[in-house]
Amino acid sequence: TGPCGPCSEIFYDHGPDVPGGPPGSPDEDGDRYIEIWNLVFMQFERKADGSMMPLPKPSVDTGAGLERLAAVLQDVHSNYEIDLFAGLIRDIAKITNTQDLENNSLRVIADHIRSCAFLVVDGVIPSNEGRGYVLRRIVRRAVRHGYRLG
Repeated sequence: TGPCGPCSEIFYDHGPDVPGGPPGSPDEDGDRYIEIWNLVFMQFERKADGSMMPLPKPSVDTGAGLERLAAVLQDVHSNYEIDLFAGLIRDIAKITNTQDLENNSLRVIADHIRSCAFLVVDGVIPSNEGRGYVLRRIVRRAVRHGYRLG
């Protein structure tokens, strides 16, 4: 239920040297094509019974992946290779004496540190409910991955 309409996705092609096929193809697994933007043309209100009514003021809802755009601009194939994450990952690897910079736990910790920073700046404090509970869960998961690294 709620506003809806047709949508369009914008993909970036990293080129034939990168494995993967076009979205929707049997070979779509891989990093060759990456969705960087999505547009939803909000034209209808979907009712609980499934019927749709035209919206009085149609609009376009759009969203872009900031890290994905950065990856394209920095000519890397993963969000975790962009300058913002690469430095964090190197520092976490150094602190934990982890040699493998591709270790998934490094990426989880870097991503969670960043998420926690945004939540705390928004005034969220750890608690047992709402956004505070989400913050606690993110911190706990980062700590678990820290223990995995030693």
